[in-house]
Amino acid sequence: MRPRVNAAEHMIGLLPAAAVRRVAALRLGLFARADAVRFSAPGPRAALDVAEATEVTRARYTDDLCGLLNALTRGELAHVARRLQLPTDTRSPELRAQLWNVGAARERNGVAVSAALQPRPVVLGGHLVIQAPARGLYPPSPRWPRPIPDAVAAAPPLEEPDSLDELLLAADRALGVRLGQRGVDKGAWGLRAAALLGVVERGQGEPDWRGDVEIKTVPVARDPSGLWRVVEDPAIAMLHLEAASKLAHTLWLARADVGDGDAALVSWYLLEGDAHVRGLARRYLHLRPKGPAGTDQRGLYMHKRFFADAGLLATLNGTPA
Repeated sequence: MRPRVNAAEHMIGLLPAAAVRRVAALRLGLFARADAVRFSAPGPRAALDVAEATEVTRARYTDDLCGLLNALTRGELAHVARRLQLPTDTRSPELRAQLWNVGAARERNGVAVSAALQPRPVVLGGHLVIQAPARGLYPPSPRWPRPIPDAVAAAPPLEEPDSLDELLLAADRALGVRLGQRGVDKGAWGLRAAALLGVVERGQGEPDWRGDVEIKTVPVARDPSGLWRVVEDPAIAMLHLEAASKLAHTLWLARADVGDGDAALVSWYLLEGDAHVRGLARRYLHLRPKGPAGTDQRGLYMHKRFFADAGLLATLNGTPA
């Protein structure tokens, strides 16, 4: 059997020295892989020689081909593609996808493997994104990516649902309901969405439905690639509230603009806060100002990357073939 090829290391070896030094000197983002943080460039960023830069870049990206390709500029992507005798007359997103395909094929030695062993990324915002498989319940879809449901009349339950099954049936009936113009209140669509499920916002620190399930809307939109992406970090709680209790069971309602300032519910996703999801929440929760202008209130928000890692994007886009 041939030894396994590490595609990221191979492509790093194809980069010109200036590109390796540039990539090694990049500051890691707030939500970079935890193990990558250990491999920050030592000392002044401009002081790395080629050998040091190569060591830092390999340490960061040896097991992260998507991360490496996302860090490269179009010129650097084209340089690697030329070295691999691949076409270069295309945009950065297509170059990234093309290089990933070639690198992934080399890593598996041309053998077909399952998506669980080698997840295939999608292109969102021009970058490669791994969509984790869904971990919770969600409604079926006639095709992928999921279409915006046809407009339907609101049919909220007369009373708050007695069971989780009834809550999810109400969520099914809410899909396609137009929420109307939001106005100046940023939370108006969230309140209207919860009301469609028969749940009334009580303004308390516990989850919305019977103190057990938190109901949150998350704004989504079509990417130029045709896939759904999350467009904004949703607010989770004010700083003084305990976010963990609110995320123990969360019913995420995906909301999309439909024109003329209106919005509709596209889908729902019931996510249990197990150990894995709690770890993701600890990684992606962050503080931002929250409240009226001129106040110093701060709230906890969930970074958009959470929804790729927690499986929500897979419920909207399906699993890449």
